[in-house]
Amino acid sequence: MTQTRLSFLIPLFGAFSPALLAEEREQQPGALDLQATVVSATRSEATIASIPGSVQVIDEQQVLEQSGAGRRVSDILGQLVPGLAPSSGGMSNFGQTLRGRNMLVLIDGVSQNATRDNFRQLNSIAPASIERIEVISGASSLYGAGASGGIINIISKRNQGQDVAYSSKLGLTSGNNLDSKGFTYEAFQSATGRKGALDWYVSGDLTQRNDQYDGNGKRIPQDTSQGSNMDTETYDLQGRFGYELDADKKLSLSLQDYKDQQDTDYTKDPKNRQQAVAVKGLKLDDQPYTYNQAINLSYTDKDFYSQALQLESYWRRADALFFPDLARGKAGIANNNSVQDVYGLRVAIDTSLPAIGSATGNLVWGTDYDHERSRQRGDQYRLDGLTYTKTGTTYEMGPDIVTTTKALFGQMSWDIGDWTLRGGVRREWIESEVADSIAYGQIVQTGVRATLPGDTLKYDATLYNLGAVYHLSENQDIFVNFSQGFSLPDIQRFLRDVSSTYDIQSLNAQAIKVDSYELGWRGNWDRWQADVTAYENTSDVTQFYDANDRVLRLINQKERVRGIENSLTYRVTDRWSVGGTYARAKGETEQNGKWTDLPATRISPAKTTLFVGYTEDGYTLRLQGMRLASYDAAAKDNNGREINGYTLVDLLGSMQLPVGRLEGGVYNLTDRTYQNLFAQANARAPYANAAGRTLSMSYAVDW
Repeated sequence: MTQTRLSFLIPLFGAFSPALLAEEREQQPGALDLQATVVSATRSEATIASIPGSVQVIDEQQVLEQSGAGRRVSDILGQLVPGLAPSSGGMSNFGQTLRGRNMLVLIDGVSQNATRDNFRQLNSIAPASIERIEVISGASSLYGAGASGGIINIISKRNQGQDVAYSSKLGLTSGNNLDSKGFTYEAFQSATGRKGALDWYVSGDLTQRNDQYDGNGKRIPQDTSQGSNMDTETYDLQGRFGYELDADKKLSLSLQDYKDQQDTDYTKDPKNRQQAVAVKGLKLDDQPYTYNQAINLSYTDKDFYSQALQLESYWRRADALFFPDLARGKAGIANNNSVQDVYGLRVAIDTSLPAIGSATGNLVWGTDYDHERSRQRGDQYRLDGLTYTKTGTTYEMGPDIVTTTKALFGQMSWDIGDWTLRGGVRREWIESEVADSIAYGQIVQTGVRATLPGDTLKYDATLYNLGAVYHLSENQDIFVNFSQGFSLPDIQRFLRDVSSTYDIQSLNAQAIKVDSYELGWRGNWDRWQADVTAYENTSDVTQFYDANDRVLRLINQKERVRGIENSLTYRVTDRWSVGGTYARAKGETEQNGKWTDLPATRISPAKTTLFVGYTEDGYTLRLQGMRLASYDAAAKDNNGREINGYTLVDLLGSMQLPVGRLEGGVYNLTDRTYQNLFAQANARAPYANAAGRTLSMSYAVDW
C-alpha cells in the first residue's frame, strides 16, 4: 500500500502553499512507522510523529469507499472524523462544527472561507476529484482566519508520474423503492500525462440528483433555509499543470470550475404545520446554487540561496444563492445572493538553523496578503400560493465590504534527542472598508430607504503557538500543545439589520481569538493503530444579537469547549480488521455569572462509530455504524433544542473485475426513519425526515 502523505504541519502559524509531494514507499497495511513517515508540509517537511497535535489523513481509497453516487464531502467527513458533527444532508455544512468551533476549509491550500460565511465550503468539490483529505483538529492560524476549531485541507488529484493515463467512472444511486424518479446519476472522467518538463491532469465530474425518500418511502421536502440535495445538478471541472524549470524549480497552475444548481418544482407544504410534507407546484425561476471558480499559480525553489522558497498567488470567486424563504417586515420576501471575490499572495522561506550540539532545527518565515470583496443582494418576490414572481425591487443585504489582511509569521522547530519542540508567532493587520449602503434593517422596520454611512474599521491580532512531542519509541508518542486561532467578525451580517443612524464604529470589530490546549497519545504498530486526545478551547469574545438596535454585536462573554477524542483500529488477521472512534464535547458560555450549555448548532452530541472490514484478493467489504447520542443540556438551559439520538448502519464493498471494478453501498441499511442533527437543531418545525435506505452502485476503470 502506498503510504498516505500529509500536506501541512499542524501548529505552523501562517504557512501556506500547495503541498509538496514527498517520496512514497511501499509497506503493508497497518505497518505505519511514525518516525519514518514522510509528511509533505506546506512550507517545510516533517513526520507525523513530530507534530504536536491531532492529525488525521483520509486517503483516496477511503474517500472512494465512502462516496456512493451523489454523496458529498460533508457526508464522508461526518462519518470518518471523530470531532466533526454529522452532515446536514444538503447543500450546506451549517452546524457541522469541529470541536464546537468553525473550521477552515481549504482546497489545495486555498481557503474556501470568507468574512461572510455561506457554509458551503465542504460541498465545493466532487469526492471523485479528491486524492486525500487532511484534518487538523484544534485552533490554528496556519492559514490566517477561520480555523477556530481546526483545518480541513482537501487535496485534489494530479499527475503521479504517468506518461498517459485515463480514469472513468459511472454511478447510480436509488432509494429503497427503486423508483426511477429517485435515481442519482454520476459520471467522472479524467486524463493525465507527462512529457519532458510538463505534467498535467484534467477531470470532470457530473452528478444529477433527483427525488429522495425517507424510511417511510415518502419524498423528502426541500429545506428552504440552507438548501437540499434533491433535484440538483452538480459539475466539477479540474485542471492541474506543472512545469519543471530545473531540478529545483517548478511552476504549478491549478484551475477549478464548480457549480451545484437546484431546479425543482417541489417544496415544503406551507399549509401543513403538523408534518413536513413535500408538495408539488413550486414556480421559482432563480433557485439555490453554489458557483465557485478558482485559479492558483505557485512557484517553488528548493535551493533559493541555500533555502527553500514557496510563493503562491491565487484568485477565487464564491457565488451562492439562497431560497426566498421568509417575509421580513415591510421588506417582504427576498432571496439572498452572496458573492465574494478573493485574491492574494503568500510567501514562505524555510531556513535551516545552525546545529547546537546534537540539536537541529529550522525556521519557516514569510508574509501573506489577502484581499476580499464581499457583496450581498436580494431580489424581492411576490408570492401567490407556490408561485414566486420578482417585483423588480432589489435590496442591499448589508453594505459592500473590502477586507485587506496583511501578516508576518515565523515558526521554529527543534529536534533534541527524543523531543521535538515547535513554536511560532503570527501578526495580522486587518482593514475593512465599509461602503455606503441603503439600510436594509430600516426598510424592514419602516419601509423607508435611507443611507447607512460607511467607514473604515481597523483591527489586528497577534497569535502564538508552542508544542512538544516526546517520542516514547518508534511506534508511539505523547504530545502537548498550545495554539491560538481566530475568526474575523462577519461585519456584513452585523450590519444587515441596522437602521441608517447606526454608528459603524460601535461594532467593536476585532479578531475573535480562541486558545486551544491539547494533551494526547498516539501509537502505531503492525496490527494496532490508536490515539486519544483531551482538549479544551476557550474564548473571551462572542457574537451577540442586540434586539434593541437590531444588530449583531461582539461582546465580552466567555465560552469554553472541553472534550475527548479517540480512535482504534486492529487488524485481526491479514483479511479482517475492526475499529472505531469516539468523540464527546461539552460546550458552555458564561451568561450573568452562570455557565450555560451551548446549542447543538455549536456542540455536536457524543458520536461513536464502529466498523468491521474484510479484504480478500479482488474484493472488500465494510460494515460500519454511527451512533449519535441524545442531547438535552442546552434545552434545559433554554439555550437550544433537545436532540433525539439515532443510529445508522452502512454496508460498503468493492469487487475487482477482469476489466475495471464494481463499487457499491447500502446506506442506512436498517431503513431507519429519523431526523438528522441539522434538522433537529436548526430547521423550522415541522422537521423533515432524512433519507431512508439508499442503494448505490458504480463501475470504474483505469486505463
